[in-house]
Amino acid sequence: MEQTRKRLLTLLGFFLFILIGIVAVYELNVVLPGSMSGDGSLMYVQFIMQPLALLLIPLALYLFKFPRVSKSITNPQSYKGFRLWACVRICLLCIPIILNMFFYYIYGEEVGFFYLALILTISLFFIYPTKGRCESERNFGKDKTDQNNEVKL
Repeated sequence: MEQTRKRLLTLLGFFLFILIGIVAVYELNVVLPGSMSGDGSLMYVQFIMQPLALLLIPLALYLFKFPRVSKSITNPQSYKGFRLWACVRICLLCIPIILNMFFYYIYGEEVGFFYLALILTISLFFIYPTKGRCESERNFGKDKTDQNNEVKL
């Protein structure tokens, strides 16, 4: 379990590194923000990113409650199913964060994209892979009796 947790933290750190890189490039004026400001595509991009962000948050938070996913992550034979779906869940939130920050800068610091990235970042705290969360999600939906048929509290 610890190896799986470290892999999830590495994935989260990778996305954070990309996000900090984008912010650093634009804030240090290596690339000037606003390269697409005044472009007519702003409305279309916002129209896509806002519902996408608002749909991906509940999907990522409730992903492990879907029957197919729940069956895959509670498989006692391996951690592969849990690792796969936990990575998918992190990607469901981190990729739109990176896209929103990128759009924030290329559209001339359009604050709507920043707020969407902020909302998605706050929702990351609910799926942060702590040791206790990984173990409880791995055992989610399992029978709460041990092998002697005694109920665990």
